[in-house]
Amino acid sequence: MPDEQLAESLIETAKKLLPEGDAEITQADLRRAISTAYYAVFHALARVSANSLVGDDKLTRPNKAWVEVYRGLAHGSCKDACGKAKSIGFPAEIEGFSDNFIQLQVARKRVDYDPTCRPTAEEARQWVAIAEVSTNKLRSADRKDKIAFATWVLITSPGASLARSAVRDNVGPRLGTPGG
Repeated sequence: MPDEQLAESLIETAKKLLPEGDAEITQADLRRAISTAYYAVFHALARVSANSLVGDDKLTRPNKAWVEVYRGLAHGSCKDACGKAKSIGFPAEIEGFSDNFIQLQVARKRVDYDPTCRPTAEEARQWVAIAEVSTNKLRSADRKDKIAFATWVLITSPGASLARSAVRDNVGPRLGTPGG
C-alpha cells in the first residue's frame, strides 16, 4: 500500500538533515535537504492527483488506477503545467503551489547537478519551509480545484492542448467551473 504521508515524511526527513545550533552541516546534507524538499512537493502533487481523479478511499478505489495516476506525473510536464497555471485562473492556493513547485524544481536541479553550488544552511531551511507551506496550500485547496489542477497537470495530449487553447482564448468553459 502506498504511504499516504510520504510528502510530510519527506519534509520531516529534510528538517532532520538541518539541525539547529552549532552542529556542522555538510554540503551533502544541505543538498539532500533541498532535493528532498522538492520531492515532497512532487509527491504531494502525485497524491492529490491520484486522490482527486481516482479516489482517496483505499477500500473502494481501484488501486491500480490510483497508482497509475500517481506514477503518471512527469517532472518536466509538471513544471510546464505549473508554469502555465496562472493563465487558467486557478485560485491562490494552486497558483502559489505552482510557483513554488517550479522554484523548488530549479533549486533541486541546481543542488543535484551543479558541482560548484554551495547552498547555505539558511537557504536549505528556506527551501524546506517553502515545501511545507506549498504542500499545505495544495492540501487546503477546494476539491473541485484539486480535480481541475490534477487534470491540468496530467493531461498533456495534443487534444488537451487544443482544448486549453480554446479555454485561453475564451472559446470554451474554464477548468474548475461548473460545466467545465
